[in-house]
Order: sequence, then structure tokens, then C-alpha cells
Amino acid sequence: MNTAPLVHRHRTAMVRHTLSQPMSLAVRHGLVKEGITVFDYGCGQGDDLRALTAAGVEARGWDPHFAPHEQVVEAEIVNLGFVLNVIENTAERQAALERAWSISQKALIVSVMIVGAVPLDGLRPFGDGYLTSRGTFQKYYQHAEIRAVLARAVGVEPVALAPGIFVAFRAPEDEQEFLLERRRGRRSSTSGYATGRSRKAVIARPELHERIQAALAAMAEFALRRGRLPHAEEMPSSVHDVLARERVSFARAVDTCVASTLDCDAFEQAGRDSREDLLVHHALGALNRTKSAARPSPSMVRDIRTHFGSQQQLAEEALEYLHALADPTRTVAAMRECADKGLGALDEDQRLLINAERLEQLSGQLRCYAGCAIHLSGEVDDGHIVRLEPMRKRLTIFRLTNQKDAFPAITSSVAVDLRRQDVSLRNEDRVLVRKSVVFGMSARSKQRKLELEKAKELGICSERAIIRRS
Repeated sequence: MNTAPLVHRHRTAMVRHTLSQPMSLAVRHGLVKEGITVFDYGCGQGDDLRALTAAGVEARGWDPHFAPHEQVVEAEIVNLGFVLNVIENTAERQAALERAWSISQKALIVSVMIVGAVPLDGLRPFGDGYLTSRGTFQKYYQHAEIRAVLARAVGVEPVALAPGIFVAFRAPEDEQEFLLERRRGRRSSTSGYATGRSRKAVIARPELHERIQAALAAMAEFALRRGRLPHAEEMPSSVHDVLARERVSFARAVDTCVASTLDCDAFEQAGRDSREDLLVHHALGALNRTKSAARPSPSMVRDIRTHFGSQQQLAEEALEYLHALADPTRTVAAMRECADKGLGALDEDQRLLINAERLEQLSGQLRCYAGCAIHLSGEVDDGHIVRLEPMRKRLTIFRLTNQKDAFPAITSSVAVDLRRQDVSLRNEDRVLVRKSVVFGMSARSKQRKLELEKAKELGICSERAIIRRS
């Protein structure tokens, strides 16, 4: 008589010394920070929880093997990290997803293993997935498949953070705020999220700007991020606590910030940057038909009024960005201009290759083009280069195995087909032979000399050759 094999789910729980990828993305994008409650549904050995708690985040978790007696409670952000792919029972898998969504007050982050992430050689088919040699189960999802599964379960369209990692928001306003901040290109650091992190107390100072220094810093950070001064309700409770303790009105604190803390030139530049961020965001919302686009958050409404006067004016100007995207010749001209500025390089087929860290420096038109692809694929991490192909309506993200190498190897890529609205992972066997032009290095650098020697070795004649097969 045949018996079903025993599946050891707990063996998939990894020991980490840094944040997991979904939690790291949540911190970088500001979804998880001090003052936000987090619940890790299927927390494994609890490494994320310890790091978050040490950084001042109120984080709790539950796991059927490692923390079965912990209470499952509601939280603003709920993480379902690499849980669905280790559950071999489809009904239980669905129940876990629905339970995680039911306890999320603001957003649910879901991550799974995806097809192409690891080789399947030696794995034994089992159900809709595979059994490993360690007696664990793994289901490998297609990127579009997990998006559809999540959308059906929660009733809203999720937003991709990375291949196989999505976030679903309960309120359209929160989704719009997140999308705007992501398109601004600013990221929070995860360096402080480690167990045992010490936190220094703020020492009070006799002068006003020193006594409320923490509040002024928060106001200045807001002003340089959004290009306008903050409204009282946009500041966290910690700011109001400082002002109440020192008996300082909010209006006086704003005036003090402008006089003593805020860099005027940087503030003016922030206004220009925020204006273009809103244009790109609005254009992408219309192009991707984002359902929440018609529900901007109160802060975004203030941004629009400050930088455009009205939403109608913003819509009219954003339409110009969409017209530019529909004209391939204008897009090609924009890529050539970026290459001339040293932001990236055009290859032999006139495709723009750029270091992922520089995407936010592209012109608004190209940021719209890249934003359409990132809307499908999710976040592009550091250590990647991106190739824009507007004539074919494609964008490809190449992962560098070691960015510091003179000729970094490329072992995988994510291809985004904008026509088909599809994302696919591929194994690669390539090498970046002209790192200097992609990263904007000096013409006299040692790297350029090494590349000339490499070109002779490979017999490359074209100066536009950037990536070659190993």
C-alpha cells in the first residue's frame, strides 16, 4: 500500500544574519519603519523579528513549528514570506493566504519562489511542485501566476516589489502614496536592522533649534523629499511630542526649520524634482490603468496643488509624457542624450544600458518607460544593469554576480515584454565587457585599458559592444 511521503516544512526555514528579501524591500520602501506594527505570519526562526525589534519596530510573529504558541494578531503590515511555496496542500495554501490578508490592517506582503530561481535537476515531482532531497516541498510559481493568485484572494491588484514578491494594499490612497515614493527613487537604509543595535538618546539643548532638533530634522527631510513644507497632520506623533514637551507651536517650528535647518537651494531643487516625480507618476498611473490612481492621498493632493495648482493642470502636462512614449524616435533621441551625458551607453543595436542605481537620473520620459516595466517586474536592486529597447517595447534586467570585477559575469536576467505584459526569468552565460561606459568611468581609467585588451582577445570590432556571451 502506497503512503504519501512525509513533508518536513520547517526545514525550509533559513537562519539569516540580515533581513530577508521581502522584509528588506519593505524597509527600503518605507512600508516598515519605527511606528509601524508588523506581523510575520510564518516567521520561521524569527531572525526578521529580532532585527526589526532591535531597530525599534513593533514586530510579532507566528510559526507552526518554531513559534506555535504565539498569538496571531492584526498588524498594519503582515508578511507572508516564502510560505505558500512550501505548503504542499493547495487548500491549506489558500487558507494561509486568506488568514494573512484578514489580519493585515494596511498591507500584505507575499513572496514565493519563482520558476527559474533555482535549477530543478534532481527534484522529484510531487503534486503541483517538487520534493527535495531534504524532504521539503517547493512549488515554483510563474511571476504572473502568483500575481493572479494574490489578486483573486484579496480582491485588489497587487503591486510587484521584485520577481515573485508583491504587496497588496487595503486602501487605494496608501497604494498611490507608495507608488509615488517608489517613483521618486528614494530608499531607506537597512543597515541599522541588526540584532543588538544600540540607540542613542537625544540630549536636550538650550537653544530652540537645538531643543527641537529631532522635529526640525523630520520637517526638513519631508520638505526635501516632497519639495514643500509639511502640514501638521503629515508629521509623525514623535514630532508633535517634541513640540508639546518644549511648548512650541507647529507654525513656529516650521519657521524655525526654514530659518535654521532647511537648505534653500536644495529645497528649490526638491520642488523641481517633486514636480517631475508627479508627472511621471501620473503618466504611469494612466498608462498602467492603476485602479487606485483616481484616489490620491491627502499628501499627494497637497503636492499637486503646490507644484501644479490643480489636478487638471497635472493631467494635461502628464499627457505630454505619454505622447512622447508613443513616439519611438523621441524615445531613441532621449536615450542618445542620456548616453551623451554619461548616464549609460548605447550598444550596437542602439539599446541603452544603464546601471540600475542611475535609473532615477534618467529623463522623465525614460523614467516612464522604465516605470512601465518595473510596474510589472518589481524593484530593481543594486548590482543590476538595465537594457532599454523602446523599438521592441522590451526592458531586460541583468544581474551582475560581482559588480566589482573588471568583467562582471551575468548568470541570470529578467525580461519584461511590455507588449505582452509578461515577465520571464532566464539563465544567462554572459559577461559585461564594457563596464566603464555603463558605469560612467573615466576614459583614462585602468578599466578602459583592460577593456581594450579584452576586446582584442574576443575579436570585438564594434565600439558599441557591451555584453558578450562567455
